[in-house]
Amino acid sequence: MNRTVSDMAYSLLSYALLGLIQQKPASGYDLRKVFTETPLASLSDSPGAIYPALRRLEERKLVTGIVEGSGLRQRKMLRVTAAGCDELKQWLKKPLAQSDIAHRLEELMLRFAFFDNVLGEESTLQFLCAFEAGLKIHIPHLRKCLNQDGPKMALCARLALENGVLGYEAQLKWVSHAIHSYKKKVKQS
Repeated sequence: MNRTVSDMAYSLLSYALLGLIQQKPASGYDLRKVFTETPLASLSDSPGAIYPALRRLEERKLVTGIVEGSGLRQRKMLRVTAAGCDELKQWLKKPLAQSDIAHRLEELMLRFAFFDNVLGEESTLQFLCAFEAGLKIHIPHLRKCLNQDGPKMALCARLALENGVLGYEAQLKWVSHAIHSYKKKVKQS
């Protein structure tokens, strides 16, 4: 039986690799460099994680590798297959749940990073609007917790909760800016 990635416990690292390869065919070395030199290192920059994840993508026929070059200059260039493209689209189209806002901001931003190239700007704007709506529900809940429980908390706990609230408020400010930027771009087109 052919199992899709959706049937598996699939890591953000694997989705990030799939998205990067979809943007531009790359070798394992090229991809490892991206993870080493960018904020994607938070997912992993370890060859012990990246290369096995690439192998699993290949085994599941989501990417295909073609050896290019000759002699010592050979590189296996990876490209996304039609099945890999479908899997990436399925992940990106996944509806935004309130629990995503509360617990998976890193995943949401990773998904956002691939939207334009895979689904287009209209879908990107829809995603941002859903993200904004979710934040507008979540932030008042956090503020209520801070107002009700904050005075009873140890100072460090209260300050940690304040940090969370301020972080979500900054995220909302950014999302509003991103929506404005997309709407402005549409008007100029």
